[in-house]
Amino acid sequence: MSEDRDLNIRVICGLLASVARFVPVPFLDDILRERALALMVSQTLSARGRTFGSGAVAPLYSDSRGCMEGCLVFVLLLPIRLLLFPFRKVLVWVMGVKYLATDLSEAVLLGRALDTALGAGRLPEGAEKGARLAEATLIRKAFESAVAGADMKLLQTSMRAALGSVKGLPRAALAALRRLRRGGNDDVGDPIAGLAGKERKAVDEGTGKVRAALASPDVAAMLEGFDARFQQNLVVLSERAGRR
Repeated sequence: MSEDRDLNIRVICGLLASVARFVPVPFLDDILRERALALMVSQTLSARGRTFGSGAVAPLYSDSRGCMEGCLVFVLLLPIRLLLFPFRKVLVWVMGVKYLATDLSEAVLLGRALDTALGAGRLPEGAEKGARLAEATLIRKAFESAVAGADMKLLQTSMRAALGSVKGLPRAALAALRRLRRGGNDDVGDPIAGLAGKERKAVDEGTGKVRAALASPDVAAMLEGFDARFQQNLVVLSERAGRR
């Protein structure tokens, strides 16, 4: 996969993950958001020559808590989430572009961090399953720390301006997101294949606007700083893990 194609997939999957907020079905919104991120991870792994699927590195994009803890929290919060769901969806539609920009910013950075890690030889072929999961968790922690130290306001403002200039983009991205319900994370080649002409045009235009925003001098400098922090975090966390 070329660098140009790689960036397109990162942006498109980020768009799909962000519009999952608009899905009007409890818990399906979270499932589809995770599936869109898993697709981005899968495509990035493939682009870097890895043959294992996204499920082998699930801590990168899914809930990092253990199964028992996650299931317990799910059960305890289920009544509250169902009660608040309609109000959450109204807020999402009111704050639409802002939420899209926030989620898209994090998704783009996650794809960037994973690509950097893979390029440095992380998550190699042939690694033992437990070791691979542990390294995926470490990469996720380094990513979260780097995000905490990044100028997210600058990135989100740039994404908001880009997304807000494209008419019909959320609806078009939602149409593409529905396709993910019918296929596995690693079985989708082009996530916007099959979109109608107007919808395809909206996603293509939105992708182009986002890419232009990412290439602006201020944002490009911010991304370079993020890369440096992420790599430094990865080294520090690896050293700590090695001393245990």
